[in-house]
Amino acid sequence: MSDEIFSGLNPEQCKAVKVLTGPLLILAGAGSGKTKTLTHRIANLIAQGTPAEKILAVTFTNKATGEMKERITKILGGGRLPAVGTFHAICVRILREDIEKMDCGLTKNFVIFDTDDSQKLIKMILKDLQIDEKEFKPRPIAGIISGAKNMLKTPLTFGDEHNRSPLYRTVEKIFPEYQKRLMEHNALDFDDLLQKTVQLWEECPEVLEKYRERWHHLMVDEYQDTNFTQYRLVRLLSEPRNNLCVIGDDHQSIYSFRGADYTNILNFEKDFPNAAVIKLEQNYRSSGNILKNANTLIAFNETGRQKKLWTEADSGSKVRVHQAPDDRVEGNFIAEQICEHASDGGRYDDCAILYRMNAQSRSIEEALMRRQVPYQIVGGTRFFDRKEIKDIVAYLRLIFNPRDDVAFLRIINVPSRKIGAATLELVKDFAKNYSMSMFEILEEVEGIELPESKKTVLKDFRDLIKAFQEEAKTEPISILLDHVIEKTKYLKFLDDGTSEGEARQQNVKELFSVAGRYDSADESLAAFLEGVALISDLDQMSDGDAVTLMTVHASKGLEFPRVFLAGWEEGMFPGQGALTDRSALEEERRLGYVAITRAMDHCTITHAQQRMLFGRTQYGGASQFLTELHEESLERTSDDTAPSRSRFSRKVSSGNSYSAPKAKKQKLEPFSDEYPSFINKKQPTNRTEALFGIEENTSDWSVGGRVNHAEFGEGTIIQVAGDVLTVAFSGIGMKKIVASIAPISPIE
Repeated sequence: MSDEIFSGLNPEQCKAVKVLTGPLLILAGAGSGKTKTLTHRIANLIAQGTPAEKILAVTFTNKATGEMKERITKILGGGRLPAVGTFHAICVRILREDIEKMDCGLTKNFVIFDTDDSQKLIKMILKDLQIDEKEFKPRPIAGIISGAKNMLKTPLTFGDEHNRSPLYRTVEKIFPEYQKRLMEHNALDFDDLLQKTVQLWEECPEVLEKYRERWHHLMVDEYQDTNFTQYRLVRLLSEPRNNLCVIGDDHQSIYSFRGADYTNILNFEKDFPNAAVIKLEQNYRSSGNILKNANTLIAFNETGRQKKLWTEADSGSKVRVHQAPDDRVEGNFIAEQICEHASDGGRYDDCAILYRMNAQSRSIEEALMRRQVPYQIVGGTRFFDRKEIKDIVAYLRLIFNPRDDVAFLRIINVPSRKIGAATLELVKDFAKNYSMSMFEILEEVEGIELPESKKTVLKDFRDLIKAFQEEAKTEPISILLDHVIEKTKYLKFLDDGTSEGEARQQNVKELFSVAGRYDSADESLAAFLEGVALISDLDQMSDGDAVTLMTVHASKGLEFPRVFLAGWEEGMFPGQGALTDRSALEEERRLGYVAITRAMDHCTITHAQQRMLFGRTQYGGASQFLTELHEESLERTSDDTAPSRSRFSRKVSSGNSYSAPKAKKQKLEPFSDEYPSFINKKQPTNRTEALFGIEENTSDWSVGGRVNHAEFGEGTIIQVAGDVLTVAFSGIGMKKIVASIAPISPIE
């Protein structure tokens, strides 16, 4: 076992793996085998006699959680696994178990409000308080409240005598009401998951002691990205044993806008004076020239721990810095480079295009579509953010938690029940007077001054949800989902005769594939809702052969053979606000460092002399960061100065003097607003496959399809595996049947 644990580790990694007790700080540079070191250390703890259940490892993404579990299993060859999860996922488990021990008005059946839910609740509050939503928008208000919670502030401690702006004074009014209504809805937002856990541990020492006994060893990944609340959670849980291992890289701290405080990692030795400190500086990802540029750039920062990445790999290609006359030509240049790579036998998914802000993707997308290059955008509309999916999930949320007014208001008229705004206002006022939720007040609907026809509709809705609640006690989530869709006639509601309506129907049907993963859980509805709430953008990246487009922030933790970094212009990257703020400029530089170190073999940085952005032409000079790179490891090129041309490859002979060899011509297809069929073929056509890696069905049967069985009656297909169907039959449960021989027929 010892040979397996230390196999493939360098000397510094071995040192980190061998430290089993006490505080340990691992400063891990980009691509230095951070996850490998952490998983091997966990494996060594278990091999040396620490029970797996006594270990907790905290990550920042679901993807990292899955990868860590897989690696530990591979090293140990099976057996029990430690608890591994994101901060939010772990806090959900803790609160589900113990939140009722705290006097906060919430039960363990709380629902989780996502960003959209929170903003809708704030919008309702603005209306009730007669505050002009056009002047004070929900989004910035939600952002300020989130920032306050990240600092463990409550409505009582939020006030700041130094900030008396109109927006801030408005938030002072909204914040208490927002928290009050969350409690009335039996709901927590994302920030509450962390804050309430801290509150629970501080108010109930016996609960904290239970978790300290449960987990004797704590490991935290990406420690530089922790905010104050997460820092407090770590300190509370790790004491008094202080068997705490944190790993991270202050050079990759890029999330201050989310409340991350990289001084947490810089101050670790102050918090734990006896801490062991180990640096991981050998890079296993990038070629030598890429690392030289990353090291040179980050060296301009005055703050942070000194590290210098090195590699045993070859120098590789020089980093290319390319100047384009405008953003359209920039997009063409990047697209043509990708096409050349593909024509030489390379894959599209070797390539990633990273930019500072999402608005930059427009010209790049146009160029890719003209050349029929398949691509995926990370951070676009998520599957679970689509209206039809949020509608169905809202039904499930109300079934799970009848105090959820946001879910109630979303679905009371979906499909249409002809309940108008005036009726809803009466229901809302009645509920408020009796301190009940809008759904709960439907038990008293006879007391509301409404026409009998409206009362009948509301009672029917109430009875429908109550019937679903009874089913949820015994039925797995797949069958409950089937009944919700069937009895609300939601698919018929979506059928508007258009291809868009058909696509929305298919999205709803694909929920069955997702739900099937939770059918075996003890409380499958709760597990499903929790899983949906905690899914992130990176969890939705597909494995198809397509170019990836995303912001640099979203790319952290990923790697690609070929990386294109677009829009390195002053005012764009670094942003305008960073030009007069040293701290902000250093974070932008760290962002540049992260961007460059995503590249394995080839890195190309582009900038444009003029750019159309938000309907205005902007003229930004080359980013100052381009003067802070390792000149001997660069190749600078430029396009022709005429904006109408899209050719490229004008090579720099010396300094800023350009000479241009002729580039081979490539026919450009006329631009179309529609995606070419080639893109549709290349990208994963099955949304569930793209989201969760479930293989696409190629048979005549499809997930979500309705069938009639001679013995079992009508049912819904939950999963298709070749000729074997898993079907949920009403009143019977799930059955596996062989389609070619079973007495079944499709229901059109």
